[in-house]
Amino acid sequence: MAARQRAFRISKSIAGAALLLLGMFILYANLAAAVARSSHILAHSAEALGVVPALVLAASQAVHVYTFNHQCFFQQMLASAWPLLLVIFGTVLSKDTFADCSNHLPEK
Repeated sequence: MAARQRAFRISKSIAGAALLLLGMFILYANLAAAVARSSHILAHSAEALGVVPALVLAASQAVHVYTFNHQCFFQQMLASAWPLLLVIFGTVLSKDTFADCSNHLPEK
């Protein structure tokens, strides 16, 4: 019985680490793409002036959608933040592993 529990804990930790790494990789890729797009836009000073009104317009549209349609807003947020959910779920699955590692640290 103890061997089954240990095997379950190990497989849960491996699955959690895999989800955590996958979510972190996707978040990094999305962030790198956003930085590349923004640096390309900001490199051209004439085009950079058009970025500010576009950001203001996007922010006002987000406020408008949130004000009048909460469900649609949360669906859009969930669609864009699903890699973060992978990271959270992977961390929850791997919490026993992190707790075991902290028990082995030397005390000061």
